[in-house]
Amino acid sequence: MKKISIIGSGLVGTLLSIYLARRGYEVHVYEARSDPRIAIADKGRSINLAMSCRGLTGLTEVGLYNTVKKLLVPMRARAIHEQNGDIKYQSFGRHRDEYINAVQRNELNNLLLDEASRHPQIHQYFDIKIIDLDLDKKILYFQHQGGETEPHPYELLIGADGAASFVRQTMAEQNKISATRSFLPYGYKELSLSNQSSQQFAPEHLHLWPRDSYLLLGNPNTDDSITGSLFLPQQGKNSFSELDNELKVNQFFKSAFPDAFTSMPDLIEEFFGHPTGNMSTIKCEPWHYQDHCLLIGDAAHGIVPFFGQGMNCGFEDCRILDHLLNQYQDDWSKVMPAFFKTRKPNTDAVSMMSMDNYHEIQTDIRDEHFNLKKRLEQELMHHYPDVYISKHVLVMFTNTPYAQAHAIGVLQKELLDEICANTKEINSIKWNEINQLMEQYDKKLANLRLI
Repeated sequence: MKKISIIGSGLVGTLLSIYLARRGYEVHVYEARSDPRIAIADKGRSINLAMSCRGLTGLTEVGLYNTVKKLLVPMRARAIHEQNGDIKYQSFGRHRDEYINAVQRNELNNLLLDEASRHPQIHQYFDIKIIDLDLDKKILYFQHQGGETEPHPYELLIGADGAASFVRQTMAEQNKISATRSFLPYGYKELSLSNQSSQQFAPEHLHLWPRDSYLLLGNPNTDDSITGSLFLPQQGKNSFSELDNELKVNQFFKSAFPDAFTSMPDLIEEFFGHPTGNMSTIKCEPWHYQDHCLLIGDAAHGIVPFFGQGMNCGFEDCRILDHLLNQYQDDWSKVMPAFFKTRKPNTDAVSMMSMDNYHEIQTDIRDEHFNLKKRLEQELMHHYPDVYISKHVLVMFTNTPYAQAHAIGVLQKELLDEICANTKEINSIKWNEINQLMEQYDKKLANLRLI
């Protein structure tokens, strides 16, 4: 079988190496950074992650669910912290057993690297940076930490090197694909809430502090602390550029997030010590060149983090690619175009839904009419469990294709808008009229499935 070279030993690249090794491939994984299991942790680099059904399914298919389970912290609902101190709660699923999981990126990555190390077919290389790529001659050029360079011929190359992918950039520069990367005018910074004081917050919840032009999000950790992710504009009022000294930062947090502020003893050190990350959306096509170079994960379809689907979508990539290798008996000349054709509509859909969810958690979530619709959705799922399954449930708790979930979400928005147009509270809803609307909705769903 072909030797496979993977650029990037992050979450997707490492999980993919395990999938491929299980198929009998010899896999070589190259990473520019040092081995995170022995290097000093890159504090503040990334947003804590939310793992849901798609990610769990991707792990389960290679027998890793029980191993990873010990790292997961359930998040059963949103806890929405208002500026005046009020807290509102919104369930994620239809019942208590439907929940998403918080997981620390570094811990998960290290666990996957350890699992990959147990496969004799997987060879991991760190502190080795790709500096050039000849796609026609199938040669990789690497630079080692000491500065020396060397060529590496490859048989099959997979770029799993993230949103800033060198492989994708080179494919685009050599006119093998078309690719764009669009940046949001927002940045993010990871901050911590200590476990001593954060115990005042509801456990097993995703905590949100939505404000007019910015947002603080908090994921629970296994030690009862909370990892916060602050989203601010890069420029302008209440932006990273404006908060340039200790006094401004303290005043901003004390005013904007008063309950969180008292739980952040290391705020100043972390605010000025942790990097400010950027967020972008990747669009490119196709994701492959001939039958020997393929993009996967964020390198192919990076999305903004507001729906918690980046990692989940990448792990789903690995699972779908494995299924296609089964279907086409490892004929990569058929697998690569089929992978692009299968995944592209779905990754486009989750990209759109991620931006939509940003507006939801930033602005809509504080609107009473929006919250009425959220409560109505729970009632509809209770009264019509076989007909109405919300878009969020389809995305987070099933493996329904993203494109299908998005299309169903459009129908659901129309239905909710119609029901709530003249309604201000759940108790005033006339369920006999809802029955007629649900019959119409069910017919539209049936038509959607026929497309």
